[in-house]
Amino acid sequence: MKIVVSARSLQEAKADCDVVELRLDLFDRLPAISEVEAISKEKIVTVRRKDEGGLFEGSEEERLELMRKYATVANYVDVECDAHDDFFDMPCKIIESYHNFSETPPFETLRDMIEGRRGDIFKIATLGRDKRDVLTIVRILCEYDNVVAFLMGEKFAYTRILAVMLGSPFIYCHAGNAVAPGQLEAGKARKILEMLL
Repeated sequence: MKIVVSARSLQEAKADCDVVELRLDLFDRLPAISEVEAISKEKIVTVRRKDEGGLFEGSEEERLELMRKYATVANYVDVECDAHDDFFDMPCKIIESYHNFSETPPFETLRDMIEGRRGDIFKIATLGRDKRDVLTIVRILCEYDNVVAFLMGEKFAYTRILAVMLGSPFIYCHAGNAVAPGQLEAGKARKILEMLL
């Protein structure tokens, strides 16, 4: 299990974590490749579209070009599961992600996505509404490897810890400013996990 901090700047990338997710769509100024390369931690490059909760407003061609540029110095690139095949041709590992800000689809829908995946790791982040959604995520984590799955929302923050306990390779945290609802602060998440594992 690795603690991932979602960073909106190079300053936030200095946080105490195992992996830094560079949310380039949230950066005020894009860093130079050499600045990203100088980060001594593992790196995930993410350029999230507006319809996926990000701020990137350019074309898909521009987004692909930006991701390919930074993928040369990253360990992972985060690519949405509905992205064109071109996005899955990167010089690093791929986290294929699915976000749903209105609901948690049925198990069968999520299962079909995972079984048809093109990336190395599949990430599921959906809005939690009740305990049945928790059961769906738990079932996914119990039946599949190399999957990160949790529910968004403050009252479902515990599913991020639960996911790690069920084999999720990453837990997405923040270093002071959450980029998603229910995201835990990295130091707090580490303390909880140290007590439980």
